[in-house]
Amino acid sequence: MITAIAMVLGGTFFAIKKKKYKSSCQFLVTNPLYGDRSTLFRSIETRYVDYFGGDDDLDKVTALANSDTVKDRVIRNCQFDKIYNGGDINDPKAHAFYMSIFDKNFSIKRTEYKNMELSYIAYKDTDAANVANMAEKVLEETYRHYYTAMKNNIYTSINDKVKQLDSSINVLTDTLADMRDRYGIYNLISPARQGMTSGDMKGGGKGYGMAVEQIQNIESIKDQLVSDRAHYISVLNEFSTTMSSSLQYLKVISTATPPTSPTGLDIVKTLLIAGFLGLFFSIMYVLIIAYFNKLNAVIR
Repeated sequence: MITAIAMVLGGTFFAIKKKKYKSSCQFLVTNPLYGDRSTLFRSIETRYVDYFGGDDDLDKVTALANSDTVKDRVIRNCQFDKIYNGGDINDPKAHAFYMSIFDKNFSIKRTEYKNMELSYIAYKDTDAANVANMAEKVLEETYRHYYTAMKNNIYTSINDKVKQLDSSINVLTDTLADMRDRYGIYNLISPARQGMTSGDMKGGGKGYGMAVEQIQNIESIKDQLVSDRAHYISVLNEFSTTMSSSLQYLKVISTATPPTSPTGLDIVKTLLIAGFLGLFFSIMYVLIIAYFNKLNAVIR
């Protein structure tokens, strides 16, 4: 009787329990070194770089997936306030409520084939698929931004240096033009321009020799600055290429789709588990009662 009652209770619980749906997507983590400047513009030696990310890269993706930054963007992009009706998402209490719901239903794990599986459980099948796909999209953008942000900082630093060089070169150009016009020296006399130094110097007068030496010194500095500026501009072009949004750091191999059946145990397994538990506890109850009855009989 206890076993039958347990099975009836289990079936009733299964019937009244609100169904939940689980949707998942799978993706591969690419090696970030393939988007690095030293890989795209190889000029010295060729080194083999694996296309797929290693264990360290998978750990970074897992850490970012569990970060508040990714969670906050997902619950806002998926409009959790409309899905769960817990109040304004900007309210601290409501926001904490939505974050706890996301933590409870969100899961990310790696498989034995070095790909990752991201899943989400919701009361609606479409919500489960939408949240899972949005989480993957936000995760890819955040993971890519981790690398592009550092490259952008380097780009900004070099670009500021180019602006400084432009200012210095303009000053030196004005100085050289003024001295050449003043002393009538128009020969290329910079030692930095090898093979272009003219030995036929015309002119003279007081201060002419000093002017020649000063022009030579200034030209050598200007030539070096111009050479550095050209090199920096080349480096800027390389860094701008590595920051392109066309470089994907997560490759989706299976998108999340609305599931056709709810997650969890079906009716048969629920009845079997409920019946087994009822039978187990009823047997234990009968054995304990019989044991105590024998003890009382011996005492009497």
